[in-house]
Formats: sequence, structure tokens, C-alpha cells
Amino acid sequence: MDMVATYAASKPWTLRPNIVLVEGTSDEALFQLANELSADAGQTLLGEEICVVAAGRRDRGGTFGVARELITLRSMVPLVLDRHGRPSYRVMGLVDNDGAGRGIIGDLLRLDRGSLEYRDIVAVRPITPVFGRPDPRTRKAECDRVNLPHRSLDWEIEDTLSPRLLQLFERRHPHLAPQKSRQGGKTHHEFPTTDAKTALHRLVQREATLDDLGGLVAIVQMIRSMFGLAVPATS
Repeated sequence: MDMVATYAASKPWTLRPNIVLVEGTSDEALFQLANELSADAGQTLLGEEICVVAAGRRDRGGTFGVARELITLRSMVPLVLDRHGRPSYRVMGLVDNDGAGRGIIGDLLRLDRGSLEYRDIVAVRPITPVFGRPDPRTRKAECDRVNLPHRSLDWEIEDTLSPRLLQLFERRHPHLAPQKSRQGGKTHHEFPTTDAKTALHRLVQREATLDDLGGLVAIVQMIRSMFGLAVPATS
């Protein structure tokens, strides 16, 4: 019995062998848009190998939702094996690198002693390397090293959007403009309300090109390397 598929069927998920849990439906929609634009350009991003799915809607999502679904799926994955006796699925959580995201990573590692950062859960960072080594501790050291100039800068999915999109949003919605924090040449945008983020995501869905979503593409390339999947070149 494929209990992962049965469980996923109760969710609005399109199941793939490699599952990435994100905090909310707006994050999921950004990755789906990047995937569609990549496909239109003749490039593979998620393909048939990876699904990026929201841990929940509204108060069922967020960092606690990611932790809840990650622990649930991690309990099932070892029990669903392919014909070679290997797990048929792999699952990973992706959270923002803010207070809530860093906190939930620590909580998860304490609650699920078998989980490891940079294998089972990871926070987005300004620079997202493609990893060549499978050891999670080596991956963490590499990511910390390349992000040293931004080590205390919060970073969220929205920060990966192109300056063009973020500037366009501010011109169209000046009353919803975010506060900005800069460090090491990178800028974090702290939006004042949930409505501001919603307006940004609506604009992105209407206006974004693949070039505008290069930061999201880079995150998926990092995730592919963490899953041990081929990382296709992008134009």
C-alpha cells in the first residue's frame, strides 16, 4: 500500500517522487509559475521529478505547517519502497530565513532526532549554491561560507524576485511599499501587511518573465542537487 499517495490524495497536491513543502499557497504558486515559464522556454525545472506543495492554507500553513507535514511524511516514507527496496519518495521542507524559519528548523531537529538541516529542511538564503557533496554538514558549511556577507540578513521567497518586479510593485502600490534592510549588496523587503504580499503576488502572476524569477530557479537548482537529481543548465 502506498500510504504517501493515499495521504497526498487528501491534499490539493500533485504528487511527485521528490516532495518540497513550502509555507503557503503563494510560495507554491511562485514555483509553479517559474516551472511553467521554464517549460515555455524549453527548459526543465521541476519536471516530473519534483513537486513543490503548500503545507497548508492560511493558519494550517506557515513554518508550523511545514514541520507538521514534514514529520508526518517522514514517518511514512521509509515504509513505501520501490522494487529495489529503496524509498519511493523523498521529502524536504523549505522555509524563509527569518525568525520563524530559523526557529522551526531548530524545533524540528529537536523533535525529530533523525532529521538533518540541508537534507530534510533548509532555509532560503541570498545565495543558493548547487551542492556537489551529499553530506548535510558540508552543505551547510558551504552555504554559510558563500552567504557570509549576508549572515544576519533575513531572507524570504519574495526577496528572490527581480528588482524590476519589486520596483514596479512600489510604483503601482506606494502605500504598500516594504521596509528594506541591506547587507552585503543584498536587500530584504519587509512588507507591512498580508494584503501587501497578496498584491505583490498578484502582480508577479501577471507581469513576471522567466528572467524575473531567476532567484526561484536557483533555489530549485539547489534543491535538485540536494535530492541528487541532475541540474539542467539554464540559458
